[in-house]
Amino acid sequence: MNLDISMAEHASAQRADTFLNAQQAAAALNLPLYFFVNTYKRQALGIPFYSINRLVRYRLDELHRWQVGKAAQLAREQWQQTHDAARPETVGGFAHA
Repeated sequence: MNLDISMAEHASAQRADTFLNAQQAAAALNLPLYFFVNTYKRQALGIPFYSINRLVRYRLDELHRWQVGKAAQLAREQWQQTHDAARPETVGGFAHA
């Protein structure tokens, strides 16, 4: 039984180390392909990638961490915008309508 667990752990670790191409990464994260193909978009979004010779590859575990972090960042920004819009402007310490 212990052998089965270690083989499963090994298989899981091996999948995490596997590099994905742009099509696989887009499908895995359910994001548009151009996020991964377009150099400028990829860099603007901060998507983690590896350049192997002239090929761009991705690691699934890093992409998942990036996606969760990006979603949290967007949620914080949206929360901040809604709370800033609801807050009255102040001028000289007094509320200004």
